[in-house]
Amino acid sequence: MIAGTMYGYPLQDSEQDWPPLPEQELRPLHRAVLGALGPLDGQRLLDVGCGVGLFLCAAEQRGALVAGTDTAVERLEIARWALPDADLRVGGLVDPGEALPFDSGTFDVVTTGASVHNGTDRAAVLNELVRVVRPGGRVAVGGWVRPSGCWAENFAGHLRRLDLLAPSAGADDGLDGALSAAGLTVLHSGDVSCLATYPSAGAAWTAMLGSEPILRALRMVGEVPVRAAFMASVAGAVRADGVVRLPKSFRYVVATTRIRAAVAGA
Repeated sequence: MIAGTMYGYPLQDSEQDWPPLPEQELRPLHRAVLGALGPLDGQRLLDVGCGVGLFLCAAEQRGALVAGTDTAVERLEIARWALPDADLRVGGLVDPGEALPFDSGTFDVVTTGASVHNGTDRAAVLNELVRVVRPGGRVAVGGWVRPSGCWAENFAGHLRRLDLLAPSAGADDGLDGALSAAGLTVLHSGDVSCLATYPSAGAAWTAMLGSEPILRALRMVGEVPVRAAFMASVAGAVRADGVVRLPKSFRYVVATTRIRAAVAGA
């Protein structure tokens, strides 16, 4: 039973104090990526790790023909409510060798904010993203960056002590090099900062359950150590009234296959 909506999305009638849905604060990141992609009229766009479809809704409004995958059936049910015409399928790039449930060359654009991050088999993930893009298509990837001294770096330190996160590979976390190794040429990149506000530390944790890297960590070691690491990382951000405000930084990169670059220079 739908009890209400948040940012236009249906919320289930439950006792949780914060839904594991995309945060409103992610919209600046979505706008930045869509701005870098430019016109999308009639283009087939796949978002890997689409969650409840917040990014897909924005892409559809710009004329894209959207599709998405996610590992959580519950999130896809909400996405289907918001995007009844989209091709939404259960799947992802969580395990080594896992394939997306689409044929090769299906899409003009593939985006993800969940599947390409330090600690995964980036080469395999990027090769799979490239596989489902047509020759000359574009791939847009994004994720957290962790400036020294910020909340995210504090949390990352706790995750590293649990052997759930590899050391950082530099300012871009090695992403540009991985894209190049996958046969892609970077077209655009940028950084986006936003402030996420939650009514409590418990609410902040519940919101994190919409993040595929966190769900992967839970599958590896269980909830207790991951939640303890998160709570330790946000302790300094809890105000006297219990509200938690977390500054978050993201980096995105839009790239194209070298086939397209070669044709353009011919």
